[in-house]
Amino acid sequence: MTDSSSGSLAEFLDALGSSAPTPGGGAGAAVALGMGAALVAMTARLTTGRRRFRAVQADMERVIERCDSIRAAALDLAEADAEAYGSVMAAFGMPRSSNDERSARRAAIACASEQASRVPLRVAAAAAEIIELAAETAAKGNPNVISDAGAGAALARTAIRICEMNVQANLGSIDDSVVRAELTAALATALEARDAADGVVDSVLGESAE
Repeated sequence: MTDSSSGSLAEFLDALGSSAPTPGGGAGAAVALGMGAALVAMTARLTTGRRRFRAVQADMERVIERCDSIRAAALDLAEADAEAYGSVMAAFGMPRSSNDERSARRAAIACASEQASRVPLRVAAAAAEIIELAAETAAKGNPNVISDAGAGAALARTAIRICEMNVQANLGSIDDSVVRAELTAALATALEARDAADGVVDSVLGESAE
């Protein structure tokens, strides 16, 4: 995979569109998360330092700090997703000629699938936070640029939807009912934020229509 932290966007898109199995949708979700975080941070930065918005200066500075942190983490998550998927592929490629080999393969698939679920859930959790920050920024920020906060929420929503598909694809390979329940609960929490993202966009559209 092209290193998302050092390669150009063009290189990443070339890798994404190639026949290589990675980067894939999960890495794309992480990049969407990073883009969403960047747009919300931009909206907050275009609000700070202005007399008109002095009352929300501290709030916007907090938004910037969190968004910048998530944006940096998103690049690492893109790499982690590719690595996790590679482990799943390696597990499915293990030999299965004997009962022992089949048992070892099944255990390896379950372990790799769990990790391949936890990475997108980290992306989804961060995306949920970006949606909350986007809502705050759209409500308090410079009205001339709140559409960028809405765009950030929309990108974070997209990231969550992709993560939803990836987690669901892996759950069937995880035998441990406790782990499955934990992952399912984390996904359900993320899906609540997914639905809230539409409210952010609708509020921005409402402001634009006035």
